[in-house]
Amino acid sequence: MHAIGISLLWLGLQVSIVALVATIVYWSTKRLGPRTRSFVLSCSIGMTLLLALLAFCPWPRWQASWKAASSVVESERANQKSPPPVNSSQDSESTLLEKPRLESEWGTVWDGFLKGLKQEPAVDQPRSMPTPAGIAGWVIAGGFLVAMSRLFIGYVSVKRMVRLAIPLNGSTAEETLDILAAEQQLTRPLTLLEHDQLTTAAVIGWWRPTILLPKGWSQWSREQLRAVLAHELAHVQQHDYLTILGAELSRSLYFYHPLIHWLVSRLRLEQELTADEAAAETSGGADSYLIVLAEMAVSQSPHRLSGPARAFLPTHSTFMRRIEMLKQKRSLKTVISHPVRAMVICSMLATGLLAAGLRGQQSSLAQQTAAELVAQPAAGPVDFNESLRQKHEAFKINTVPNDALGVLALRPAELLSLQALQYAKALMLQAEKENPRLYPLGIPLTEIKTLTVIFLAPEPDDPCSQLLDYVTVIETTKEIDLKQVAVAFSGGKLFTQEGIHHLQDKNNSGAQLAIVNNREMIYARRAGPFRQILEVRKTDQPSRWAEQWKPIEKDSIAALFNLRHLRELIWKNQCKIDFNESVWKASIAPVWEHTDVITLGANVSYKTALQATFYQQQNGDQVFKTLDAAQILGANMLQQYEQQILLQKQREQLVKLPLVKLALQLVKSIQLEQQGKDVILTAVMSDLSELTDSTAIFVPAMVEARQAALRLESLRNLKHIILAMHYYAGKHKHFPPAVVIGPDGKTPHSWRVALLPFLDENELYKEYRLNEPWDSEHNKKVLKKMPAVFKNPNDNRSDYYTSYLAVVGPNTVLGKSMRTTGGAMAGGSGGGSSPPAKPEPSAGVKLSDITDGTSNTIAIVEARREIPWTRPEDIPFDGEKLPELGGFYAGGFNVALCDGSARFLPNQLDPKTLKHLFLINDGNLVEFP
Repeated sequence: MHAIGISLLWLGLQVSIVALVATIVYWSTKRLGPRTRSFVLSCSIGMTLLLALLAFCPWPRWQASWKAASSVVESERANQKSPPPVNSSQDSESTLLEKPRLESEWGTVWDGFLKGLKQEPAVDQPRSMPTPAGIAGWVIAGGFLVAMSRLFIGYVSVKRMVRLAIPLNGSTAEETLDILAAEQQLTRPLTLLEHDQLTTAAVIGWWRPTILLPKGWSQWSREQLRAVLAHELAHVQQHDYLTILGAELSRSLYFYHPLIHWLVSRLRLEQELTADEAAAETSGGADSYLIVLAEMAVSQSPHRLSGPARAFLPTHSTFMRRIEMLKQKRSLKTVISHPVRAMVICSMLATGLLAAGLRGQQSSLAQQTAAELVAQPAAGPVDFNESLRQKHEAFKINTVPNDALGVLALRPAELLSLQALQYAKALMLQAEKENPRLYPLGIPLTEIKTLTVIFLAPEPDDPCSQLLDYVTVIETTKEIDLKQVAVAFSGGKLFTQEGIHHLQDKNNSGAQLAIVNNREMIYARRAGPFRQILEVRKTDQPSRWAEQWKPIEKDSIAALFNLRHLRELIWKNQCKIDFNESVWKASIAPVWEHTDVITLGANVSYKTALQATFYQQQNGDQVFKTLDAAQILGANMLQQYEQQILLQKQREQLVKLPLVKLALQLVKSIQLEQQGKDVILTAVMSDLSELTDSTAIFVPAMVEARQAALRLESLRNLKHIILAMHYYAGKHKHFPPAVVIGPDGKTPHSWRVALLPFLDENELYKEYRLNEPWDSEHNKKVLKKMPAVFKNPNDNRSDYYTSYLAVVGPNTVLGKSMRTTGGAMAGGSGGGSSPPAKPEPSAGVKLSDITDGTSNTIAIVEARREIPWTRPEDIPFDGEKLPELGGFYAGGFNVALCDGSARFLPNQLDPKTLKHLFLINDGNLVEFP
């Protein structure tokens, strides 16, 4: 609190300077009218608020010294170096120089005051004994909290008055207000209300202003009503309410400063006088307006408004002061010229900046931080890395298989605490709040101590186009709340085996989570890699990469890439990487062909240091030369790309330019060193502004990528469902109807229950009793076991509400398809003596019934409805009015088509097109956007 107290005391001095200058300027503009004086006071109040922000910024800063003691010390040192005195005159002169020079009594007092401010606690002083600056800090902080609480209560009270006020719709006052607003060409929406606690009219709000009238307004004459409303409209046009908010905030912040209180009260008076000028112009002149105000003052109730709400409302004393000012009949200037406006703004801004630069040696926390950074020695990357490594525990790689393709480890909690990443942290927290499925474990990123991602090669029978498998090992800063994680991840379901808690993702049937101990978890999206990592962990054998991992195991970020194994997979066609061979063969071919392992370590604090090591058995010289040439080539390419971006559109600059600058800064700082056959690459980035800008752009892109991944999961769910429908049709010769009748011939069930055997849910299907209603006591137990395929990844509702429904109606895929008997189709005409066609409902739609084409017909849609998955209910469609769909993603929704595909449809899709897509035989072919 000592440093904060010093900052607040210096802030009080700065505000005093600005307030004194504002007072002088205010009195010098006495003849320019209330509008000019109000503008001067508004600028000065705004400058006091700006000073509060600059108090936490290390700039500006003007160096000044009032210490006479420094001159004494310098004199003593000079005397020590001077030759011995020769005569008495020199003695007397030396004696005079050795005496302290007291310029004035006030100077001595000021020096003592500054010395007291800079007083630090003694080394052996108890912590309970505060310093004078610390006491001042606590007093000012406490007073500020009280003043802000009073201001907040006043604001809430005023808002409550507005809510309780009576609207004056259709009244004479509203008609008069509309006429005045039209005369003044005021287009903003206005609200006119009446409140019984007011004695004078008032304006509340600035975006959608509300004019409050006292209860006795109906007793006013037409001239009085017009004058009052014209006065309040002037406040609306000048945005006085917003200025009052800023003024009252300044008064609360500097509650201890009498000059601020005086400036705020004068600002309120000048605002009223400015509004009087405008009202007088519409009320027949200043004399007529004065008479009207005098009449109202005589009839006005002496009731005094009490409470914090007075800060936002005009008072009776201000009303009487206005009348006295108007009696003086001064020639007032109602328009501020541009030169005067510019002069006022520049003078107040210059005064504020000059005052803000007057700081002590410990003026703010921000300055202390900046001083610490500047004072740090110009150490190389090794010193910086070692200083951080001493604070870290080593990353564990005891779960990494020997044939892994790579591992990436980082410390999220530490990285998100860095100042350069605060904006990125805020974006992540906002995204986590808006969509909990982005982080399905229910644990904030700020509580994750280490995050280790292990990349595994695809199994030989996997398609080459599939992404590499990965497993994530998570270590938390706090003990894991097993119940919380289980509810968030698996809906509360888990089982324990060999002391490890196993959970199944409730939204992704393949994803699994193992809680190894009270601070460690393992996550995998497939069962095979999950079992592989658990088996490696059981053996607890040292990793084959332990030697290479050792130098980076305590860095902020560490990564290892097994290039040798990746090359083998590509040569065996077990994995395929798409990139332009003509580029990499000519530039980095020796690195790709000869390097076995690459390690990468990065440390981030007030700067960023990066070190990469390229391990190989031979050809170190070629790798060194290749990287050296690649650095020059990369820097030139990035510089050219930066110039191209500057010629592009603004949006592209915003997205690309910070990333390019960050890459360019890193590439330019690269230094290469060869140690035997290995090559070491180091890079240092001291300016973290580019990192801040890049993360501010990169994080939203990561969040959007995660959203796209969740949308793809939903598409996969729909594909599984439509594929199961085709399996059903292969067995029953038709798609399932929306309502399937049970074996008893009367109990209805949902098509989702009928698909369970074709979704690898045979056991669940056997557990469901088809001769009982869906909500019977027994079937309610099945209801709680909804398969993950029926749940959208973004659906955070109860576990038994389905996200995928059928659109049911005549001639829809799961609706009542109308099959005709007799001669022609229903609605058509036959030939000869054929009897008229007669439509009959069928049990389900055959593929041959979908005459519009399976790729042009929707079977299943995404929709947020309160429908349990076993209930035989879906979305009705009468062929005309379209139902509301989607609700999980912005901009559209996913659908499954009868050909087995799934796609995303935008909300802007033509309604006629969507209707055609729901019908199986309307004869209208559609084109997707």
